[in-house]
Amino acid sequence: MMKLGIKILLFFIPKLVFGQIDLTPPLDTALIFLPNSISTKNHEHSSPSINNENQIICWSMWERPQPESPRQLILLLDLKSGKTKVADFSKDYSNGSPIWIEHDKLLFYSNRPSGSEKTNEIVNDLWTVEKKDSIWTQPQCLNFSKHTKFAASPTITKSGTIYFVGFKDSVENNMGIYRAIQNSNGYEIPELLPKEINSKFFDWTPYISPDETFLIFSSNRPGSKDNYGDLYISFKDNDNNWSEPINMGNKINTNKQERFPKISENGQIFFFTRATDNNYDDIFWISSKIIDDIKNKKTTGNKL
Repeated sequence: MMKLGIKILLFFIPKLVFGQIDLTPPLDTALIFLPNSISTKNHEHSSPSINNENQIICWSMWERPQPESPRQLILLLDLKSGKTKVADFSKDYSNGSPIWIEHDKLLFYSNRPSGSEKTNEIVNDLWTVEKKDSIWTQPQCLNFSKHTKFAASPTITKSGTIYFVGFKDSVENNMGIYRAIQNSNGYEIPELLPKEINSKFFDWTPYISPDETFLIFSSNRPGSKDNYGDLYISFKDNDNNWSEPINMGNKINTNKQERFPKISENGQIFFFTRATDNNYDDIFWISSKIIDDIKNKKTTGNKL
């Protein structure tokens, strides 16, 4: 389903320029990503996903000031022209956290009706949408919410396994991180990740590496700098066990909420969102080599 692999670079990052937009990430200090273009006075509510083939960036945001009928919108930035527009399929209902899974196919969440809801019930579920002959097709629902009450914040491996947020009883905000394994008939019933990942605290907005060797997510578990969440990373060992999550440290986490982690499709950029002084979120970016730095320090026992 997803063919893009990931390579974490240790020393050298080539300069990436599309049109007039330089996508070379800062090496050691997280900075706001494309201010006034992607990070705006609105409330950015996902990290960006970059279609390197078609040179399109997608992300989602809530408008500010909030309109009378608020909706989360999916936006598309054409790197060749520099123009941004609301995706045609995103003009009704609320739609969020889009990610490219093929060069013309997106995975996202939405509260649009799927036909399987109870009367008057509005829930988020995961959807795919494809562009054919320059026209977006009708979005297709994955119907994960029938197993998990709701589904949001999807992230996907190169084998097609989807990690996402769904309902978890008796924890803060009733959210837990699930995964659904792709099979020949679609997807297996989603399963909650183990206690190393799903604590009794607020664990959400996951990012899974394409090779499924590490998971990054937001949590307000003990050790967090902010009551609403820092970013943590957990590594999978050769026996498929998840390590105790590691706080990603001062280069990423502050006394404001960090969430929506993502590594760019080319493996070079680490994106995340951070609450800023205007009380909304902006998107930040830094070189993805920080993942290797954390892994090396974990191995040597040094502190971040």
